[in-house]
Amino acid sequence: MAKFWKITGVVVLGLFVVVIGSGAYFLHNFDLNQYKSYVSELVEKQIGRKLEIKGDASIGISLVPTLIVEDVELQNAPWASQPQMVTLQKLELKLAVLPLLKKNIVLDKMILTSPKIYLETSVDGKNNWDFSKNEKVKVEPLPAELPPAMENMQVSAANPAAGLLLGFAARNFEINSGMLEISNLKSGAKNVIDINSVAISAPSADEQINLSFNVDIDGQKVKGKAVLGSLQQLLVEKGAYPVSLDASAYGIDINLDGSLTDIFNNLQFAFNSNIYNPAGNMNAPETTLNALLEGNLQQISAAIKQLNIVNNLITGNIRADISGKVPNVMVNLKSDLINLQNFSSNSNFAISRISLINTAQATELVPAGLIPYSALQTVNAQANVNIGKLVVDAGMTAENVGLKANLNNGILNIDPLTLSFGGGKINVVAQVDAAKQSMRLQASSENLLLQKLHKEFTPQNNKSFGILSGGKTDIVLNLSGSGKTYRQLAENLNGQVIGILEESVVQTGALSFLKGNFISQLLNMINFSSRKNTDVHLKCAVVRTDIKNGLADFPKGIAVQAEEMSLVSTGNLNLKDDVINFSIQPYSGQIKDFNIAQALSSFIKVKGTLQDPKISLDDASALKTLAGVAAAGPAYLGGQVLLDANSSPCYTALEGTPYKSRFPAPSKVQQTKQDIGNQIDSDIKAIKGMAGDIKNNAKNLLRSFK
Repeated sequence: MAKFWKITGVVVLGLFVVVIGSGAYFLHNFDLNQYKSYVSELVEKQIGRKLEIKGDASIGISLVPTLIVEDVELQNAPWASQPQMVTLQKLELKLAVLPLLKKNIVLDKMILTSPKIYLETSVDGKNNWDFSKNEKVKVEPLPAELPPAMENMQVSAANPAAGLLLGFAARNFEINSGMLEISNLKSGAKNVIDINSVAISAPSADEQINLSFNVDIDGQKVKGKAVLGSLQQLLVEKGAYPVSLDASAYGIDINLDGSLTDIFNNLQFAFNSNIYNPAGNMNAPETTLNALLEGNLQQISAAIKQLNIVNNLITGNIRADISGKVPNVMVNLKSDLINLQNFSSNSNFAISRISLINTAQATELVPAGLIPYSALQTVNAQANVNIGKLVVDAGMTAENVGLKANLNNGILNIDPLTLSFGGGKINVVAQVDAAKQSMRLQASSENLLLQKLHKEFTPQNNKSFGILSGGKTDIVLNLSGSGKTYRQLAENLNGQVIGILEESVVQTGALSFLKGNFISQLLNMINFSSRKNTDVHLKCAVVRTDIKNGLADFPKGIAVQAEEMSLVSTGNLNLKDDVINFSIQPYSGQIKDFNIAQALSSFIKVKGTLQDPKISLDDASALKTLAGVAAAGPAYLGGQVLLDANSSPCYTALEGTPYKSRFPAPSKVQQTKQDIGNQIDSDIKAIKGMAGDIKNNAKNLLRSFK
């Protein structure tokens, strides 16, 4: 019996070897090339496009039967820019072995090597992948007997491409080293995707599809995994086609869960999305978006459930129409609180508020970088943004911020930007014209209180600067300019800036946020922080500058009028070369210890540039004055200073503007030298003992000029 089984085994083994050997011989000698023309003709009948197989077609000899076709081209639509819709270096079709024993052909794996795929949309909206609408093609009916994998599938005869795809449906599909180009001939938009690898697997036509991909878009890695509905759902096109995606692109993590509908005709989508951008990626702060994304290839909308930007929460909606050459975007956003302090170095992203002059060695005020006008021509947009509370820093907060903006054909109009700020309201209107490379800005304030503008303007103690009462401030800006760069814009700037502070009581002292900079140095030299007089009773204060072709002129445009002293500054700032030239002259109506110290600053000159400002003396007047003080006493100083005094410097500063009537005109009564002398003599006792202060202030003042 053992011998029988041994002989039987040998016979079976021999038969197996003969069969395998015969099969191998057959496969080796079977020439598939003779069927290339038949396959090409079949494809052309089904989809109306010529399929050309330029390379060899062969059967690979291995444990898994493999059909190999090389150098394949599929003709493009007649209107398309590329002659071929698809080119392929090699196609491998691996057949499942077990179904072959039942005379069934089941495609186990399809591998595409170095494919190039061109998807195009014509000027009139046709798609080159839409084969069903080619009227020249006589659509052949599908075979009466379908492969087992297709037996339970109902495919619309109106979509022969779907039927053809079913015939080649594979359990596993791979693309290696390919390229996909998507272009719209109407809009001119084009996207090129380099495919490193794509893998798709599905055990059967009615089971879910698993997808993984690794591609490069504009040099950026895009990779991830997705779970899709079945192939049957995809091709039958009944109902929503489920899609779940977990991917990373451009450093952003993306999670989508939703569906696609009408994929082959008018693609539409709806996804619940969670998108996360880590801090610093793309120079942006840490951001999380939870939104419902809906749309098609022409329009997209996002219903924002929550946009979290470093703990600033935003809701709203965004709609975009991308059907035209220039997309049109509509934005409607709101937030109860935006805290700019969250944009700190701790979050790997910082918003820096520009300091005009940080130190005595100031940096250039306006950079020479190009203004990105071209960005305004890439999109049309309408925006409506509302913020309940905007925290700028620990001491500065705005409320009820509202922005309405319209961008159309490269012209951006902001009309208006409104906010409650410093106890009052600010209104801003602006325009930027990309074609003319110009900008215009108008801004005004209403009932603004300086002490509410920033906490530093409220006295923190009896030695700090602040507004004790009053503080009502008006600000008006009207500026326009043009230029390719920010620097050119400043050099061509025209307009006017006015700031008016009404009657107030000011506690003199140091402003901590100005500590160490040019402004504080100047204030210290003028000696606002006098130890004996801490309060200044302001009648008014004005800053007014007229700007023409980049030259900011201050025609007695900086004025302070108070019971204790008055101050007027005249000068200019040339934005073309940053050269500054100011004189600062305090005046006194009555000589007191406070005013003696102020008088020493009567001839201060601020010159140099914004990069390197210099505080100096008007040498001739200063030396003469100091010599007069030494020889004749304070009477000389008082006479020199008081003869030039202006009884209403705020009126003078606003002369020629609609605001001059806010203050009374200067008195025409002139004091004589005798009057001044009598006044000084009557107060000579008040200045006794001030010699030390005069001497020390003069020394300190002169020392700073070295």
